[in-house]
Amino acid sequence: MNLLKRIFSPTILSISFLLLIYTFYKSEIVWDGNKRSYYIIYYLISSILIFFSIITFFINQKIKEYLIIFGIILVVSFYLFEGYSTFKEQLSTEQPSKEQLLKEQLYEKQTGNKWDRRSKFEIYNDLKKTNNGIVVTIPTNHYINENQSIFAFSGISNSQTILCNENGYYSIYQSDRYGFNNPDNEWDKKEIEYLLVGDSFTHGACVNRPNDISSVLRNLSKKSVLNLGIGGNGPLIEYATLREYLNTKVKKVLWIYYEENDLEDIKNEMKNNILINYINDLNFTQNLKLHQNKINKLIEDTLDVEIKK
Repeated sequence: MNLLKRIFSPTILSISFLLLIYTFYKSEIVWDGNKRSYYIIYYLISSILIFFSIITFFINQKIKEYLIIFGIILVVSFYLFEGYSTFKEQLSTEQPSKEQLLKEQLYEKQTGNKWDRRSKFEIYNDLKKTNNGIVVTIPTNHYINENQSIFAFSGISNSQTILCNENGYYSIYQSDRYGFNNPDNEWDKKEIEYLLVGDSFTHGACVNRPNDISSVLRNLSKKSVLNLGIGGNGPLIEYATLREYLNTKVKKVLWIYYEENDLEDIKNEMKNNILINYINDLNFTQNLKLHQNKINKLIEDTLDVEIKK
């Protein structure tokens, strides 16, 4: 205990400074100050710990002994709670909720098919064995905090693309020449009646054609419909997408706005240097139509990284 009392104050002070340095590194270097509001609590905790550890150099030895015992109990309690939480989370992940089981039973009764419980990357790996060209969608907001030379607003072109599973099956679509969820010949129409921009709802999550919004509109109107929606889009990306892909053939633009997260999305999008150029300079363009190969390479590289994770 005497040894613990001697090293207690220097150890706590060192840990406090390391926490402060690590917080600064994550907040200001890794995230370039873009997530400072998230790390403010860690700045506060480390500052309080530094103040507390300095005080411990001057307190009574008996009080220091009590603090050591309390600290050991606190650390052990935290680890026990963390272990319990992890175990409980794994248990809930492995065992579907009652509502989910009822949903799966209804799906199996209606379709005669088993609910697909594979993760997106599990089905990707399975389908890759028979179709080497299959890909997985990467949300556009994945690139907001990335330092890329190009910001992609679409997916990989001319590819079978795995989207998502909310209904018992994975929706998969054939992307067009620019990586959007359209029959490719829509781009060749002399006139586009409707052009859609939006996020995952517009994209087609999580249904197959002809049940996505653009296909339904195409079938009801008997007109040409072009869908530029991609999951993860916010208003600024949607505006930038129009700047890159809108042309004079389009008669009507439909913006599908999602109130729950679109305002939060635009706050993050305004921090990206490429995206902000679309506001500051009305002549700015990335000429994305001419750089689909770069977009394909960017998303393929991102997909490789995500799979390795």
